[in-house]
Amino acid sequence: MRVLLLDGHTIQVLPFLDAFDKLKVEVTIFCETRLSYGYFSRYRKKRVLCPVMRGDVRRYHDFLMNYLGQNPQDLIIPLFNDTAEFASKYKTEIEATGCKVEIPSWDVFIRGHNKESLMEICRDLRIPHPHTANPSTVGYETAIAYVGYPCLIKPNLGAGAKGIKFVRNREDFVKHYDEIVSRFGESTIQEFIPQTGIQLKVQIYRGENGEIVASSCYEKCRYYPVDGGTSTCNKVISRPDLVDRYSKILDVLGWVGIADFDCIEDPRTGEILLMEMNPRVPGTIKATFLSGINLAEIMLCHALKKPFHKYDYKEGFYMRNLATEIIWFWTSEDRFSSKPSWFRFIGKNTFYVDGSWRDPLPFLGGFLNGLNKFLNPEFRKAKKK
Repeated sequence: MRVLLLDGHTIQVLPFLDAFDKLKVEVTIFCETRLSYGYFSRYRKKRVLCPVMRGDVRRYHDFLMNYLGQNPQDLIIPLFNDTAEFASKYKTEIEATGCKVEIPSWDVFIRGHNKESLMEICRDLRIPHPHTANPSTVGYETAIAYVGYPCLIKPNLGAGAKGIKFVRNREDFVKHYDEIVSRFGESTIQEFIPQTGIQLKVQIYRGENGEIVASSCYEKCRYYPVDGGTSTCNKVISRPDLVDRYSKILDVLGWVGIADFDCIEDPRTGEILLMEMNPRVPGTIKATFLSGINLAEIMLCHALKKPFHKYDYKEGFYMRNLATEIIWFWTSEDRFSSKPSWFRFIGKNTFYVDGSWRDPLPFLGGFLNGLNKFLNPEFRKAKKK
C-alpha cells in the first residue's frame, strides 16, 4: 500500500507515521515547511514540500494532480480542515487517478462541517446543543429572542476561534456581525455557555453499512487560551452514551469515516452540549491511538474493503502537548493547583502528542514552527477572544 498523508507538517501526522511504520506501509507526506512535526519524525516516509493551500488553492490542486500522475497512490488521508475541504470537493477527480480518498463526498461533508446545518440536525434529533440562529435568515429580533445575550457570533464554516466574537448587547452585534459575515461568510449567533464546565471530545468511525467501527473519548484537562481553547492536556475516558448520541447524527448524514465532536458541559444544568463536528482527524488524535484504537489500520481496511478488526479500548491515559503546556503554565493562575499536576512529566500513563522517547525530534520541529507562528502578529491576534 502507498499512502499519501496531506498536512504532514501538522501534529496529527505523528501517530499515523508510527502506526503505518509498524504496518510496513509506504508513506509519503506533504509538508508546507521543513520546520514541522512530520518533517522531523524519524519514521520511514517520503517528504515532499508542497504549496501552501491557503495561499493558492489552484496551485495546490495542480501540484497534487501532477504528483499523483507521476507517483500513483492507493490511499490519501487529509489531516487538517483546509485539505479536508479540498479533498472532499475534488474527491471524484482525485479518485479517478486510482486512489481512495479517506473523506466523504462534498454534499455529506458540508452538512456536517457547517455549524448551522449541524445545529439544525441536533434540533431535529433532540440532541442537546446551544441555542443557535441565523439573523440573516430569520431576522435579528427572532434570532436574539431565541438565543439571548450574551452570545457568540460564529462563522458557519471555519476552524478554531477564527471569526468568533463575544457580544454582550445589540451595540456589539451591530458593530461586529456584518464585518464577520463579509470576512468569513454566513454566520450564526449562538448562546454563550459559561466555560467552567468540563469539555470533551468524541471520535467516531462509521463504516459503509452504518456500523460504528470504533470510538474514543477524552476530557480536556487544560487548554490554551485558559478561558477556553485548544486542549493542552487530555485524559482518555469512556462515554458510550455520547458515542450513541452522536452516531445518530452520522446516520442522518450518511457519514462514512472519522468524525470528531466537540462538547461542553453546561455548568448551569450539568448537560453535555454539542458545539461542533470536525469532519477529519483532530490534532489530539494520538489519544485515540493510545486508547487502543488503530485508526490507521481502520482506514487501510476501509480502502482495501477488508473486514475491520476489533480493538480493546483502554482509558485513564493522559496526553499532553509539551509546547502549549509551557504556554499554559506561563499564562494560568492555576499553574500550581491544576489536576493532573503540571509537574508530572513522566509516568506510565503519561504521553505527549508532539513527540515521544522513540521519536523525539518532532518536539524540536514543532517548537520551531510554533515559535515562528507566535512571532506572527496575525496568529497572536487570532488566539485572542
